[in-house]
Amino acid sequence: MDHNALRGPSHLVLAPVAKGEEQAISAVSLLVKGQGTIGFAIGQRTGFSVTIQCQGWCTPGFRWDVGFDGARLSEYRDDAWHDVPLEKCAGLDPEPMCAYWFSFDYANRMLRFGKGEMRLGCALASHSLGNKPKDAPDPYAWLREASEVGIGAPIRGNVDIWRDPVVDEVPLRVVPMDSITMDQMAGGALTLPANLTPTCQLLYGNVAGKNFELGTDDFPQFAQAIKESIADENGWCHKVLEEKASEFGARDPQKTYLRITMGHNQGESPGIPFVMEIWPVGNYSPIHNHGGSNAVIKVLHGAITVEMYPMLSQHHQTPFAIDTFYKGEITWISARLNQTHKLHNTQKDEPCITIQCYMYAENNDTHWPYFDYLDKTGIANFDPNSDADYMEFKALMQREYGKRHGVGPG
Repeated sequence: MDHNALRGPSHLVLAPVAKGEEQAISAVSLLVKGQGTIGFAIGQRTGFSVTIQCQGWCTPGFRWDVGFDGARLSEYRDDAWHDVPLEKCAGLDPEPMCAYWFSFDYANRMLRFGKGEMRLGCALASHSLGNKPKDAPDPYAWLREASEVGIGAPIRGNVDIWRDPVVDEVPLRVVPMDSITMDQMAGGALTLPANLTPTCQLLYGNVAGKNFELGTDDFPQFAQAIKESIADENGWCHKVLEEKASEFGARDPQKTYLRITMGHNQGESPGIPFVMEIWPVGNYSPIHNHGGSNAVIKVLHGAITVEMYPMLSQHHQTPFAIDTFYKGEITWISARLNQTHKLHNTQKDEPCITIQCYMYAENNDTHWPYFDYLDKTGIANFDPNSDADYMEFKALMQREYGKRHGVGPG
């Protein structure tokens, strides 16, 4: 499990003088010899190459060529470039803002190419160098000392240089330190709060406590009250959901959810940082991102299915991963990983209720105030709004429940 990938690997960002401008960069240096991942978008939709090679002419090397007909890998040996057999994969992308990434990994003897988020689930091609020879010189020993990557393309925006290569898929579930077993750690499906970004660690600490639950001593029927309010035509939840049926374009009663907020916008997140979201059975969100913010999501009731996407684009609407999180489970979002998803309550009987909390990282000087989402025409902006204040909403649900069942203050 690549812990650094969760924290946001030690990385360098090469930025243009003005945001969005092209950069003329012919080469970048890896942060560690023999390993790392670089990612960038191209300024012109034309074929380009990425090369890793030792210093000097006629030295061994590898070159990725990305074109309209796909991506190819070549190896330089015996004074010539030779094609490396690969399964056919997509090359140039129709999405202008597509990030192409390339991972170099001497330790695991692996080269990878992908698009979108720099992670195993978004890899499109890989090449193994095979095991080290036991009784002969390693023909790829040069890669351990390689530090420069040549780029044959005009670059749009930033270049991301990560210290670590792409090795394993990052785990989505976060569990307390005292609950994980050695077998679970080895399995790689779970991670610990300490492995998250510093910003996600702060958010996790706010909502992970055992007492951070929906039901309380004064109102243990909170979840049931919400369920009944959704089903009752005269219920507050039902009425507001009807009003929001066209929130993301054409009317679709299932393409919406309720946002119950806690506190105020402190300027450190897109909208109010703590949001209780209510997802009726069958309801879902559009595919959206989170404005580059970090986030932690905890399921308070029911279950929510998360579909993960490599980038926000009309051309990339097939998820590379799907997972379902149940009551008490926690997942995470960082500026570079898990950023684009779709949420869907696929359960048959129960609404899903989550707490979601957001915060920009300290080095984020943009503070994009929206969640961008896909509609029928392209990318639209969603201003994170509030349907009700949490304490007011809870009191309202108590009154509705009391009136419906003849208990408490009706």
